[in-house]
Amino acid sequence: MIQPAQVLFADDFYLDSERNSRTLRFEIDNDIVWNDDSGFTNGWSLQYHSHRSARWEDTNTVEPVKWVGRHFPTLNDENAIVRISHGIGQNMITPGEIQAEIPQDGDLPYAGTLTYTLGWQNFNRQKASNFQISVGVLGPESFAEQFQKFMHNDLGFGEPPNGWDTQRDTEPILNLGYQYAYCLARIGRYENGWAGQLAVAPSASLGNLFTAAELILAVRFGWNMLEGFNTYAAPPGRGFFHAAYLPKPTSASPHAIEFVLGGRGTGLAYSVIYDGSLITEDDRDVDRRGFFLTAGFGIYYHYYDYLSIRATIQKSSDLLKTDAIPDPVPGRNKTDEDVSFGSLIIDFHF
Repeated sequence: MIQPAQVLFADDFYLDSERNSRTLRFEIDNDIVWNDDSGFTNGWSLQYHSHRSARWEDTNTVEPVKWVGRHFPTLNDENAIVRISHGIGQNMITPGEIQAEIPQDGDLPYAGTLTYTLGWQNFNRQKASNFQISVGVLGPESFAEQFQKFMHNDLGFGEPPNGWDTQRDTEPILNLGYQYAYCLARIGRYENGWAGQLAVAPSASLGNLFTAAELILAVRFGWNMLEGFNTYAAPPGRGFFHAAYLPKPTSASPHAIEFVLGGRGTGLAYSVIYDGSLITEDDRDVDRRGFFLTAGFGIYYHYYDYLSIRATIQKSSDLLKTDAIPDPVPGRNKTDEDVSFGSLIIDFHF
């Protein structure tokens, strides 16, 4: 008996599986894992990733969003799964000497962002495309000051940050991002067995928050692991919100464990955080490098019926130039040159 193409497609990608669910994700990125408290010091996001569908027409979203999926290059591959993502998130950037009311000239200014991100995902076992648009605000309206003061002053997680009155001026944030991941090699059995994957993921971002080109190379291995692509830590507006993996068939165990080892090269052309504004009169900048490297390691646990937990650490080379950062007063901390952090990502499947 010949089955309709749509039925064959659903069977191949397990779209009819009871585990083809929506995902609510909470992610927090913080530098405390490296005993730091400056530079990119904290980020969090709340993300929603839709039910996986065979066509953009089947997604539960408005027609203009479907139109982008159908017409944007590489998002309209018919031999793939599609899903929509929404996310809100906040970033926080501070100098090292946070108890000073006025940072020294040449030091990293206080800055906070609050953004909303809309994303389009198209993926299968071999490749994954992700296009996203982030909009939001830089400045006091991001509520980064209130969030850090609550964490430090009220909950006691750090010294009082006294310099937020000098934070970067208000300006709108608009950032576009595109990432294309490709599986270079895969081995083993992904259902109730040990398997591995080697993948590469180039990306480009354009906007006042983050204009850059990046290249990721990552190795995943584990037991009963996800088919598809790794979920990387994603500081809002500069990282990519995505969940590019196939549903697990109901015949597979609900439990899985994965280990991830990866490296990232970033060529940073412009960021209002480091280079000053192109819109307002806030032209404060810091002396930085145009390229830096990051190494990462992660351990993931999946209980496919309900949740996934991902813990990662990211260690980068220096972005800021050490000699250009002013020395703090005795007994205080100098601003960290790197952008290292750790992340905790929790997915709830429903």
